[in-house]
Formats: sequence, C-alpha cells, structure tokens
Amino acid sequence: MAIRVKLKVICYKLKTASCLLFTALCLLSSCSYKKDIPPPPGLLDENKMALVISDITLSEAILTGQPLALLNDSIKKINVLKEHGISNEQFLSSMKYYSENPLKLKGIYMEVEQLINAQLNPAADTAIKK
Repeated sequence: MAIRVKLKVICYKLKTASCLLFTALCLLSSCSYKKDIPPPPGLLDENKMALVISDITLSEAILTGQPLALLNDSIKKINVLKEHGISNEQFLSSMKYYSENPLKLKGIYMEVEQLINAQLNPAADTAIKK
C-alpha cells in the first residue's frame, strides 16, 4: 500500500513538472526575437518627421473649437504635408515604421516637444541659445 501511495505521489510530481515544462516552453517560444524592420522607400528622416508632426500638432491645436474643425483639420494636414513636399502615403509609411521602432519614435516626439516649446516661447528659446 505504501508503494502505491509513493507511486501516485511520483506520478503527480511528474505530471506537475511536465505541465510546468510545457508552459515554460510555450512562453519561451512566444517570446521570439523581433527582427529589425527595414525602412520603407522614401522614409522621412527623424528630424523631418519631427518638423512635420510638430506642424500638424500646432495646426490641430489652432483649429480646435472652430466650426467644421474636423474638415479643416484634414485640409490643414494636407497643406502641412504639401508645405514639406511629402505625400500622405510617405508620411503614413514613415509613421508606421517609426511606430514599430519605439526608441526612434520617442526621440522624434522629444524633438517635437522641443520644437513646439520653441514656437510657443521664442524668448525662452533665444535665452537658451545664448
């Protein structure tokens, strides 16, 4: 009888260990290494992307609360892209690329913040440069 109990305990431990091993293998196989994503053709460099995003952000802020703001917002975005000489597809593919590279996107948005702050506080920007 004691041997039977010991066998049951051993079988239980083996089942538990095999379940844990299976779970660990599933978790490890799901955490695969993410390969570098190749840049799309016509990728906007990080500085240009920051300039475009800051201009779009400022134009959206200006239009908030205006009649037909959503329509004006789309038109203003198109105008900002034209001012920078880029197409909507080029902007969207660049944004997708940078969204899949979060460290680069963070750097872009840090630059966007600096650009917007410089436009909102031009006196502070010149004081910093001196």
